[in-house]
Amino acid sequence: MIVLDRLALAPGLVLLVTDEGDGLPRPVPWSVDADRRAVSGDGAATALVGLLGAGSRTIGAFRITAWQHTTVVGERSFGVDQTNESVVVGEQAVVKWLRAAEPGPHPGTAVLDALQRHHFDGMPAPWGLLEWTAPGDDEPRLLATVDTLLAGATDGWTWAVDDLREAVISGSPEVVRETGHRLGDLVGRLHAALAEDGVSAATADDVAGWEAGADRDLEHALAVTTGEARAILAAYAAEVRAATRVPAGAVGSSLVRVHGDLHVGQVLRAGAGPAAAYVVTDFDGNPVVPPGERLLPQPPALDVAGLVQSVRHAALVLRRHEPHHDLAAVTAAAEMCEAAFLTTYAVTVTSLGHPGLVQPDLVRGFRLRQVCREFSYAAVHLPRWSYVPEAALPALLAPPSPTEPS
Repeated sequence: MIVLDRLALAPGLVLLVTDEGDGLPRPVPWSVDADRRAVSGDGAATALVGLLGAGSRTIGAFRITAWQHTTVVGERSFGVDQTNESVVVGEQAVVKWLRAAEPGPHPGTAVLDALQRHHFDGMPAPWGLLEWTAPGDDEPRLLATVDTLLAGATDGWTWAVDDLREAVISGSPEVVRETGHRLGDLVGRLHAALAEDGVSAATADDVAGWEAGADRDLEHALAVTTGEARAILAAYAAEVRAATRVPAGAVGSSLVRVHGDLHVGQVLRAGAGPAAAYVVTDFDGNPVVPPGERLLPQPPALDVAGLVQSVRHAALVLRRHEPHHDLAAVTAAAEMCEAAFLTTYAVTVTSLGHPGLVQPDLVRGFRLRQVCREFSYAAVHLPRWSYVPEAALPALLAPPSPTEPS
């Protein structure tokens, strides 16, 4: 491990920027006294929050952006995902240490800045960022973020499954209809806020790029999958290619900065019923897309497709773990949620002055791209997830039911 730079956090605690031999810098909170990576309870995350108290500033090659600050103490682990490690500080803030400092500008930084400027309140209020500029870099690399902890919140892979279960057991679709309305309003306000920085028009090259990207997603999935998953994917490959051709008239479609990796797991919910709070999180963009490309304007249909397809995946999760539920009832509940989402999304963005963000003709193609990526994700990272794309792909290519928007 080569240390490229260091930032003093507190007595006995530093943040190292290291190179472990692959040329990609990594932020490593370090306990000097214990001579090891700092873990939850050592105080590194608390110290980072403390640095925000002095406001935004530059310290050597490090840049601190501070939006708000409260003195907090006490740490507990919040968990580790594929790329990042999070620590809860004082039960008020979440510090996320990125596992790798990719070349900047980081998409999350730009998106958070835009959402702050346009007063979007459908996210955990950000406290600040820590960035670092490597020698020779034009833009800083994101090392860590600090956001408000939404107490008692669960992500959509829990609450969406719960809502679908409740709808099926009760025989009433009202719960999932309300969920869809709340999600549609949330994503609509998100896109409208990002559109305030400008809306551009898709060119013929953009459209060609979407089709080429769909082909790459399919080919990559075919290359990495094996067994039954690959057999299913190969059987539907021709239909996928045909269905991901962009409809005529897409040139000129609205492009804006988007979330880029939106699914129910990125939406936290705290509370229940009409008083429940929904917030969208994790603005890093899709991790399989190069950082520079994540900053490019995209069709808002990309986010819409990711969210509605994930509702269908939540239904598959429910059926997988509780197969006694009637398939038709589970599917109908998911379709009800999707329909309410799409309707409310359109109403919200239109009421906020951006009707061009409604792109129904583009949603299905981006849904199919997402399913192809789910095949790849399952093959490379989580084989037990394979049942989701294996079931989702045939369902998505089937003719729409009478209750599903086409």
